[in-house]
Amino acid sequence: MEEAEKIINNVKSLKSSSASMAMKKKKGTVTGSLIGAAIGMLYGVTKNYSIVSSAIVGAIVGGLATHLILPNTEEE
Repeated sequence: MEEAEKIINNVKSLKSSSASMAMKKKKGTVTGSLIGAAIGMLYGVTKNYSIVSSAIVGAIVGGLATHLILPNTEEE
């Protein structure tokens, strides 16, 4: 019976760590988008482009780059 409890506890710990990794990737992607938006705004100000459109393009590029860079997690 103790062995079954150990197995269940190991499975629970693996499941919680994988959920944690998925959450970290999502948080990293959002952070990358915000950084990209800020860089896009700075670029828009210096080149006299529309600040809003520069921020949107920067957020998209930053989010995609961060999503590709961060390690993949298995989602259920």
